[in-house]
Amino acid sequence: MRPLTGIVCSMSLCALIDAAAAQDTRPTAARPGLAELVKIESFQTTRRADNYGIASFVLSNGTDKKIDSVELTCWMDDDRDRATTVLVWANQPVPAHASYQFKNVNIGVVGPNSRSQCEVTRVD
Repeated sequence: MRPLTGIVCSMSLCALIDAAAAQDTRPTAARPGLAELVKIESFQTTRRADNYGIASFVLSNGTDKKIDSVELTCWMDDDRDRATTVLVWANQPVPAHASYQFKNVNIGVVGPNSRSQCEVTRVD
């Protein structure tokens, strides 16, 4: 009976190790309602000669915590399937319930007559 007990304990230990290894150490994913708390306002884009989109916008922090960085998901012409993800760091933390102007943010390749859109998908 002891060998069986050792196998069961080993399998339990393996399950615990697998669960610990599977934990994600990335920043907390956007929770429902984040779009209402952290908003992009005055979003404007220009296209450089190399077809990269450069965005300027105001980020409004409606949370109770400061924001050091935001992850944006950006897409063109309502085609979310081909979206890009951009991590943007503020020069200084955006205080709770305050706004911050971001300028010259590279949002990826854009088309000549495309319309770019971005949304906040994660904050740190």
